[in-house]
Amino acid sequence: MQASDFDLEGDLTYGSQAGVNEFHANRMVTFNADAIGLLRQQLIDAVGTDQARELLLRFGFQSGYADYLQMETGYDWATPDDLLEVGPALHTQEGVVAVEPEEMEYDREAGEFYFEGLWHNSYEAQQHVIHNGVSDEPVCWSLMGYGSAWCSGFMGEPVLELETECVGMGDDVCRWVIKPIDEWDDRAEPYVAALQDFFEEV
Repeated sequence: MQASDFDLEGDLTYGSQAGVNEFHANRMVTFNADAIGLLRQQLIDAVGTDQARELLLRFGFQSGYADYLQMETGYDWATPDDLLEVGPALHTQEGVVAVEPEEMEYDREAGEFYFEGLWHNSYEAQQHVIHNGVSDEPVCWSLMGYGSAWCSGFMGEPVLELETECVGMGDDVCRWVIKPIDEWDDRAEPYVAALQDFFEEV
């Protein structure tokens, strides 16, 4: 199967039980983005920005890694590229963000990885600006956790996704880069610290 053939809606089972929708036997739920945005803001208000960022990174990582394992085992992918590329396709079809990959290079045996692209219509950037205005730092925390998890699962070793531009900082678009942890500079430190125990399980 090619990544371009993936159709989330076609593989969803609605009403497998009363009040239960499933995707490959995993329960799927849908929430209003404004409600998620309010919950996100309540985390920020309750524990502060740094702790909220850590919690949402970890939430995103757990979501991304669970999705990766499900997609890796649930389909027969034509090439490794298709398995890697279906992550952005899934995130887009879930309505979280429109993902536009631009550059992708990897060598799993050598531990080399580079993936770069854009996010359009990030619900997380939108919600952050609504509640907080423009930030000095990237704000798509759960999205970065998700991409870090997906690509770490693919590589079998930790890689980290960070935003280099973010609508939440007033940029026109969100731009992300994923590469091995040791190729990042000091700005990666709080993200690596937040995800360290998850990285150890990859």
